[in-house]
Amino acid sequence: MENPRLKKVAICIKQIPLIDLATRTIKRDGPNVISAFDLRAISLAAELKHRFGCETVVVTMGPPQARSALTDALAMGMDQAVHLEDRAFAGSDTLATARALAAWLRRDNFDLILMGKYSLDAETGQVGPEIAELLGIGQVTGVRKLEIADSSIYAERESDEGFDEVKARMPALITCAERVAQPIKLKPGAVELAKGKSVTAVQASELSDDPKLFGLAGSPTWVEEIRFQEPVKVAGCTVAATEPQKAAAEVLQLLEARGALGARAAASDAVSPKIRVAEKGRDIVVACETDHNGRITRATLELLSQSDRMATRLGGSVIALLIATPATAHTALLASYGADEIASLDGAVLRSYSPDATAAAVADFVRSRTPWGLFLTASERGRDWGPRLAAKLNLGLTGDAIGLDLDSQNRLVALKPAFGGNIIAPILSKTYPQMATVRAGILQLSAPAPSRIPRLTTIDSQLREPLSRTVRCQAVLDETLAPLEGANVVVGVGMGVGGPEGVATVKQLARVLNAGMCATRRVTDVGWVPRQLQVGLTGKAIDPRLYFAIGIRGVPNHTVGIKRAETVVAINSDPEAPIFDRAAIKIVADWSVIVPALTEAFRSRRPA
Repeated sequence: MENPRLKKVAICIKQIPLIDLATRTIKRDGPNVISAFDLRAISLAAELKHRFGCETVVVTMGPPQARSALTDALAMGMDQAVHLEDRAFAGSDTLATARALAAWLRRDNFDLILMGKYSLDAETGQVGPEIAELLGIGQVTGVRKLEIADSSIYAERESDEGFDEVKARMPALITCAERVAQPIKLKPGAVELAKGKSVTAVQASELSDDPKLFGLAGSPTWVEEIRFQEPVKVAGCTVAATEPQKAAAEVLQLLEARGALGARAAASDAVSPKIRVAEKGRDIVVACETDHNGRITRATLELLSQSDRMATRLGGSVIALLIATPATAHTALLASYGADEIASLDGAVLRSYSPDATAAAVADFVRSRTPWGLFLTASERGRDWGPRLAAKLNLGLTGDAIGLDLDSQNRLVALKPAFGGNIIAPILSKTYPQMATVRAGILQLSAPAPSRIPRLTTIDSQLREPLSRTVRCQAVLDETLAPLEGANVVVGVGMGVGGPEGVATVKQLARVLNAGMCATRRVTDVGWVPRQLQVGLTGKAIDPRLYFAIGIRGVPNHTVGIKRAETVVAINSDPEAPIFDRAAIKIVADWSVIVPALTEAFRSRRPA
């Protein structure tokens, strides 16, 4: 039975300004477009309106020109539009934005709040979970399927290894992944008709008597001077492809000469062998993650390595925080990468993942320890509960950072990409602990110190029933391939491979090389490769010694994720493909001719 409770749905959208790379300026006073993921939220709202007859209200916060995005949403079938428009909102970071939107949403009885998974200008996905926390409602992020019944939502959400099935009671907030719905195609004349509809303007004073909640004054984070990224160009060599077997042999010779087929070089930094003493205000907490087989992720070890380097300067200790995992489960490994203490949060509620329960348990731990910093991996779960924790504790959070550093005052400087990686923004925070989620494959692993013996702590978390709960986790990755995370060799595929049959052919090369496999965003969008293997701006970052880019055009959205690849071999039939600017070895040819020859050449090279 379809749920009669779904009466009113809110859709929060963000308008994206354009960037002029020639002048290195963001055109904030020019036309805006609706963020691509928000278009999915609008489309899903239209489907729900058709099924349930519910009222749909679209809201945005921004300057006067943001109204055009609301007009477009009305043209797509939304019933009402609301514009939070006030100079007092200018300069809002994610938490200040969430406060404003939550204050407006709180004024009405919305059964469901929809948003895009993140915005494509700053790759920010924090606002949704922060709103959910401020409203005290459940959330499901990265939703790809949604059903509603019995006053509850049943959703499939994207995970790093597949998908999770989640149940949450309404009211609830969901953020929409790309596959939850297709964007609506506007009918001719729809926008002109929508221009005649009214848009309700809301000022900051209508939301709160305290002007310090919004804008720059209400933002716990701020941006130092942004940096524009220059495209990386490599002076590589071109291999003639008229004779595939000869070309494959030449590629092997060039790779041997470069040392690209050997083992990864040893880490230059070594973990401090000394166990440090905890000190409030100076400690760093690393929230640890495990994969579906219960193994600690490489991204966790990267965060521990970086925290070890920072702790040496700060004078505090590194605390590895496990959630619903015994402190004794990974003692040697975590300690060897810098953990001075391993703390485990346990409790019946935590054993079935829920973002609100996880955030609540970690909040209690943070209040008791008052650390200097708190780092999470920018995984699907880290992006899910981390922002909720930030809102609960009123903390600044830099999401999806690609670098962590200390300034002269020992403050955290988190580097965040924006606008397709063309801009890097150094972010600082006014609040402690300073928080960041960090992308995998970005930070340098240190050489472990196996003799370290850490302190062990277990905390029993007494929590109420969560607002949402994970019913089932499903992995979809091909176990016959080497894991992408930390792979020494990676084979990447683009749309140029033509389809699933082309992917299957490339997989044979990956298996021969014992390589990880990845794909561009467009490939994962059409479902040829699981989205969990997407590398690039909105996916993962990798640092292989050798990377094969097969049928990949090489736009910045992808190449930002392979910046740390040491040697790139590019195969593309288009001699003007941008990927060749990044490649040490360039092959202008039909991939379907060259890849089988490379597969045989590498198979012959392996010892019998």
